[in-house]
Amino acid sequence: MTIGVGVEGSSELGFWRKVLHRNFRGVRFDVRNMKTKEKLIRATPQLLESFRSLHYDAVFILVDRHRDPCIAAVLQRFDNKSREEARKPADERYLFICVAIRGLEAWYLADDSAINQLLPKADYLAPKETAKLNPKERLTELWKKQFGQDAALNKIGFAHMMAPRFDPASARQCSSSFDYFWTRMTAALQS
Repeated sequence: MTIGVGVEGSSELGFWRKVLHRNFRGVRFDVRNMKTKEKLIRATPQLLESFRSLHYDAVFILVDRHRDPCIAAVLQRFDNKSREEARKPADERYLFICVAIRGLEAWYLADDSAINQLLPKADYLAPKETAKLNPKERLTELWKKQFGQDAALNKIGFAHMMAPRFDPASARQCSSSFDYFWTRMTAALQS
């Protein structure tokens, strides 16, 4: 089985390559970095056709909500064909558009055990729902607690360090958008 995955940037690319292969052994994931949210949204029709022509079993587009007011606003930015494909019943769907509420960092923050392994001085406890956080701001605060006020967060480096520690089962408990993604991925792999 092979799954195509489109992501926004380099930190996501490194993170998902490790996390998906570790958690779904025997499945091949072709993770493609489109560099920005805008480019990912514009490239979705081409990714969809490319992965379909390669006979992949499903396609996942992972996009951050960032400043968009709601998930519907993010989905509205995709072309009509992609939206139609993503609205099919889940068991008939080939394209899954999954929106990280606020950003991928909110999904990291949903696994407090992994955060505390990386940043033990931060003594972090995940809230019931990380979508309520400003994830970049919160992660930067935790980083500074660990390394000092002058330390700048290296987003790509952090994603690479987080990936081997990230536990999807834990993250599902504190992020409904991550739970949605993981549920859809698991179901797609079982069909």
